[in-house]
Amino acid sequence: MDSLVFTSTVQVVGYALGGLWAILHQRNRPNPARLALFYCLLALAAALLSELERAERLAFLLPEFQTHLPIYASYCLALIFLLLSRALFVVSHGTWRWALPGIAWGALLLALDARLIPLPEVLFFRGGWILSRTALIVLLLIASWAILFAAAAILTVQALRRAARHTILISYWALVLWLIVLADGLIFGGQAAAGGLLRLTGALLAVYALSSSRLPSIEHTLRRVSAYFVSTLFRIFIYTIILTLTLWAFRNWQRANPLWVSLTIAVLLATLTAPLLDRLQKWSRRSILGGGQDAAGMLRQYSQNITNLLDLERLATLAVDAASDFFEVRRGYLLLVDKEKVAQDAFQYLLRHVKTANKPDVDDGVFSEESPFVVYLQRVCRPITQAEIELQPIYQHMAEGERAWLEKLGCEVYAPICAKGEWIGLLALGAKSSGAQYNPKDLNLLSTLADQTAVALENTRLVEGLMRLNNDFRRAYAALDQANRHLERLDKTKSDFISIASHELRTPLTLINGASQMLLDDPGLQENPYHQQLLQKIKIGGERLHEIVETMLDMAKIDQRALELEPQPVSLHHLIQGLVHEMEKEAAERNQSLETQNLEQLPLVMADMPGLRKVFFHLLANAIKFTPDGGKITVSGHSIEPNVSDLPHGGVEIVVSDTGIGIDPRFHELIFVKFYQTGELALHSTGKTKFKGGGPGLGLAIARGIVEAHHGRIWVESPGYDEEQCPGSQFHVVLPLRPTDRPAPPRPFLNP
Repeated sequence: MDSLVFTSTVQVVGYALGGLWAILHQRNRPNPARLALFYCLLALAAALLSELERAERLAFLLPEFQTHLPIYASYCLALIFLLLSRALFVVSHGTWRWALPGIAWGALLLALDARLIPLPEVLFFRGGWILSRTALIVLLLIASWAILFAAAAILTVQALRRAARHTILISYWALVLWLIVLADGLIFGGQAAAGGLLRLTGALLAVYALSSSRLPSIEHTLRRVSAYFVSTLFRIFIYTIILTLTLWAFRNWQRANPLWVSLTIAVLLATLTAPLLDRLQKWSRRSILGGGQDAAGMLRQYSQNITNLLDLERLATLAVDAASDFFEVRRGYLLLVDKEKVAQDAFQYLLRHVKTANKPDVDDGVFSEESPFVVYLQRVCRPITQAEIELQPIYQHMAEGERAWLEKLGCEVYAPICAKGEWIGLLALGAKSSGAQYNPKDLNLLSTLADQTAVALENTRLVEGLMRLNNDFRRAYAALDQANRHLERLDKTKSDFISIASHELRTPLTLINGASQMLLDDPGLQENPYHQQLLQKIKIGGERLHEIVETMLDMAKIDQRALELEPQPVSLHHLIQGLVHEMEKEAAERNQSLETQNLEQLPLVMADMPGLRKVFFHLLANAIKFTPDGGKITVSGHSIEPNVSDLPHGGVEIVVSDTGIGIDPRFHELIFVKFYQTGELALHSTGKTKFKGGGPGLGLAIARGIVEAHHGRIWVESPGYDEEQCPGSQFHVVLPLRPTDRPAPPRPFLNP
């Protein structure tokens, strides 16, 4: 196989593989990938036609057209390359419309070459200069080719100016442009084999640049190739020296066993060259690649510095400084990511800059959850460069405000910080001071740095949240304490008002009651039934008002802890029986029954009789009031054996039960608070026994105060509130048999 056949075969296979690669990797840039596929197919067709023309299988074509066939192919490929450059850099629709003038111009030249448009063979002749029709067509084709590539070069330069900080893809494209122009120049000069291979190289490089979302820096690639080349030369040199010395050592041993010679060479290579070559390789990598910085050491030191670090500003300083020192960048930021709800099913991401010392502050960035920038960082959680954002079509759909914020930030690479599948932070770095681009190795290192930062950032954010919550709690506690003090002042004011009002009302009430009684006893007024009726109402109202004033006085004494008790032997049976007898009239009005059980066997208790009378009066009045007509009220009691904990001398328990509407368990304690009303204020009544009628709300509070003053306990039991089923209530009163200095137990009271 001669060299031309081999070259043609390589081109056919190469363009076929390039087209297949463009199809398989068209996701990143679909429109440029389709044009690259078309370029490969057209170049493949040009290679096949060139081979057929060389094999003289295109005899049916005109000789001039056969001669111009490589130039036509270069013109068509240049047109496709211009369209490809426009689709890559301009990123606009209607790319194929730009092909129409080029196609029309090529068709015109083809018609001229095929003599479809009549022209004389000699167009110009003067002073020995001749311009033939064929030469004109060649000149027009080459000029058109040059114009197309000049337009592609202008697009490349414009893209380079527009993205001055991110030039990796543009650098690749400039290299592709240079390779294809050089290849066409070789083809025009008659070097078809070299030009074809060079064009294939440019096409494959273009397909690779289009299909890769992250390209290595050309400079870095060249450095790696140079380092490998230098290292290989060192190896060849050392291997040659060792082999030469070994053969020289065995030169006089004509009968030396080749196996021993080979074994000697292998031992020398293994023992002598390995350390030397390792040192030479490290030296060449440091000298050429600039790998003097220890990435592993930097990561290890950074990990040690952020261990147990809980200060957000300190963490930001360490992270930015570590990246800045290693990559020699001009600027860097650590940003916190907060997910905020803006609608029922819509969220946005707020990027907050963590302020650091001697670093300028930046405004917060706001990104929607549908932003391609957010979607990539949230799902992939890998670094992304500004070049990808500016040049990849998918990021052209970003909101203008989002793109402007990134541009204002002035960074080249963004490394997301993710924890537990959530995007919580962003490490943004600017351009390197050296002007070099970020290569895949740099991005992997940044990803590792971000992973190490994730745990510390999550911890610092948790601590920040706890501190904020603690401050909120402190403010709430301060407000609650202030409210409690305010309530205490209100309660004291209320108690003072009760005390003052009750004392001030007693004197006029005494006068009213005395005067009304005197009028009732007047013989002249007794003869008038109408006057007697009015005076009787005045007397009843005065007596009721007197009871209320006495109740307020009792409540004031309890609040001021000025309740005076005069203990004496008290028969609870006679006390309660007398109250029942007094209240039978009120119960009869409601068709209710009052009963007592097991009170005769109760022992005497040392207590204040007026105080206990008030306790059971309020309990019975309360039972009558909240029991429907026809209900039943029962007062029962039993003795309690002595116990060391709270009744060293024993005690008694009185239970006032009713078949009333019951009490909600939520209010079992509140009903003993003064002025608390279980019903509606609209149902307030001056009567003592009206069903669900409201009163001043002091009866149960006074009952508790008097019982606790006797070092006893009082509580209520009820399954709940129900006006239809009427589950009823049971008020329990426990009293010691003898006075004791032991304080009453804390509330709520429990069943003994």
